[in-house]
Amino acid sequence: MTLLAAAHLDPKRFFQEGSDPVRQGSSFDLTVGSIYDHEGKKVSGPFILKPNHMVQVTSAELFRIPNDVTGHVTYKTTLTSRGIWALTVGIVDPGWAGPISTTLLNFSRIDHAVSEGDPFLRVSFFEHDRVPDDKLRKAPSLNQYLGGLQKAAATIFPQTFLDTAKIADKAGATAVESMRNRGLWWAAAIAGLFAAIQIITSYAQPSFLFGRSEVSKEEISRLATELDTMKKQIQDLELLRRANTSASAENQQQDQRSTANSNPPQGSSVQIPKVVDPSQPMPKKNDKPE
Repeated sequence: MTLLAAAHLDPKRFFQEGSDPVRQGSSFDLTVGSIYDHEGKKVSGPFILKPNHMVQVTSAELFRIPNDVTGHVTYKTTLTSRGIWALTVGIVDPGWAGPISTTLLNFSRIDHAVSEGDPFLRVSFFEHDRVPDDKLRKAPSLNQYLGGLQKAAATIFPQTFLDTAKIADKAGATAVESMRNRGLWWAAAIAGLFAAIQIITSYAQPSFLFGRSEVSKEEISRLATELDTMKKQIQDLELLRRANTSASAENQQQDQRSTANSNPPQGSSVQIPKVVDPSQPMPKKNDKPE
């Protein structure tokens, strides 16, 4: 497979009469021929492509690819640098006759005008072995091709692509609505449950609640005995608590008395004997100190 370039790029070999593509070094520029909006209507004059919006366009050039050539269509880098992206590009098979189309998407932040005659794609041609006629793809007529494109624009493709602001708003509104509906359902269920409990406790008899028609005298006597036993146990526990409290108080008083006896009274003084110098004569009993 050989890439055709320079003098080998003869438009008459690849395009029908009346097509006049702009030739580059190794490719041709394709220009906008028809514009179809999201309702499938053909637009005449400049079409304002808003941010995140899409539009369908066809080439003004009509192909006539020989059996030994394959076209390779790519987007224009000058358009992508402005935020305009061609979504569908690829191979033009041998034997194809007619225009090609693509979807232009504006992923920039500003409006972009699309007009007839604007370059929007580029195509390169590769020469290879001849493809048998029975293996060639049969192209539809021009009217069939354009009619199919109009139908796809009106029924398949939306007006916008990943409109994040609208998607976020719609998702948030849906989530809030769902939470509100669930909250109302749970509130109603809880209110109904409480109402049922109040009705049952207000009007139902003990026999209805416990499944018994009457209470026997033996059961009443047994319950009275159990209550007397519980009262006695409570009284014993109270006496034990008081005894423990009294013993704890006596132990605390003993500890305080022991602490007081081990420490001298405050304000008392200890007499320290006077040390006498042996070199000095002992004073007589009747002597008065000088």
